[in-house]
Order: sequence, then C-alpha cells, then structure tokens
Amino acid sequence: MPQTLLLPIILRVAGPIAFVIAAMTAGVMNRSIIIVPLLALVATATTVIIRTVSPLPSFDLKSALSPDAPARKPSAFRGAGRRLVIGVIGYGVAFGFAALVAALFQATEFQPQLSLEDAGYFIVPGLIAIIGATIGARIGVNQMSGMMSQMQDMFAQMQTPGAANDEDGFTFEGEIIDPDEPKS
Repeated sequence: MPQTLLLPIILRVAGPIAFVIAAMTAGVMNRSIIIVPLLALVATATTVIIRTVSPLPSFDLKSALSPDAPARKPSAFRGAGRRLVIGVIGYGVAFGFAALVAALFQATEFQPQLSLEDAGYFIVPGLIAIIGATIGARIGVNQMSGMMSQMQDMFAQMQTPGAANDEDGFTFEGEIIDPDEPKS
C-alpha cells in the first residue's frame, strides 16, 4: 500500500478509536453505565452523518469499476442496526475492562445517572470522527484521482506508436532476443 494512502486511513479510523477511548475513560472515571449505549447510539449516528456528508467513493464499487453501470447512491443507514449492537457490546467491554483495571487502584462507585459533564464523552469523539472522516475522504479522493491520471498517462504512452520500437531487442525469460537475428 502506498504511504500516501495511509493518512486518509488513519484519519478515518480516528473516530472509532476516539469512541473506544471515551468508553474507557468513562469506565476509569466511574461514570454511569448508561454512557455505553449512548456512546453506541452517538457513534452510529455519527457514521450516518459521515456517510451523508462525505461518502467514500469505494462505497459504490460496482459503478466505479463498470462505467456502464448506473451510479446509485448507497444508503447511509445500511448496517446501522448491526453497528449499534456491535457498538454496545464493544464499548461495554471497553468500559468494563477499564473499570476493572481502575478498581485495582481505587474505590469503584459508579454514578447513578448521567450529568452535564458527560456530554464531552459524546461530543468530542463525534467531532473527531466527523472531521477526520471528512478530511480523510477529501485527501483520499485527491490521491486516488492523481493515481488514476498517472495510470491513464502510462497507458497512453504505451499505446503511442513510438513506444513499441521493434528494432530493439527484448528480454524473454532472462534471455535477450535480438529481432535482427535470423530465426532457426
């Protein structure tokens, strides 16, 4: 994988990582367990927002690979239920693991309800996810278009009549073949 495509991938993954860190921080800080399903709900809503604001071109691979196929916009809600369930389980495990580790070093007593302080656990990872995905999508599209133009230039050079010079020799399976040499 080219190094230039690594930055958009990192930016796209920054959001889910931020949500896991928020769940673990809430576990260490003895926040309410109600934070776990709300984190999953906010993460799912953030994914839907990201898909509507900055969709990846790879979502519609069929139309990208076949120019004759009609372009269709993928549904932003595709897989939202599954993502919500996986989020509840995943963030619950992260929250529980962090709370268990914190219980080794401090007295553990979870808050009985959510407070206004808990809004940061939802807002900060959501903003990180949206901003990272938007910037990552723009960088990725620019890099992909640059790579596509390089490939088109390369194919155009291969198709020009001067590109295939029949007077020069060529290598076949490690043996140099000279076109002037008589065939036996």
